Amino acid sequence: MPVIPQPMRTFLIIIASLSLPGCAGMLLGGGSSSERAPTTRQGTIPASADSAISGVLRQKYSADQEISRYGIGIRAVSGRVTLTGTVGSYEIRDRVVDIARNTSGVKRVDSRVIVNTNMR
Repeated sequence: MPVIPQPMRTFLIIIASLSLPGCAGMLLGGGSSSERAPTTRQGTIPASADSAISGVLRQKYSADQEISRYGIGIRAVSGRVTLTGTVGSYEIRDRVVDIARNTSGVKRVDSRVIVNTNMR
């Protein structure tokens, strides 16, 4: 095994010790060591309430003859609902959002629903 001179050994130890915290953050936290892991729950609404909101919205969308034709993604966190998917008209998109807004427990609706009029 080759002998590494003392100045080079010291340099390598310093470089390794400076880079390890960043590596640990990347491996364990999925980001740099200076980033905080995002929290998904805020406020006092329990996860079961968010699950209930999502379930009610799924039922309402399934019961609607027009909306049920499209795959609407629903994510509820602390009463804030994010909707995703693609629908065939602006009217259907607006109805998807209105149904969510008028559902008990929903505080805010973030619509990321895209309209593609070629889907009809």
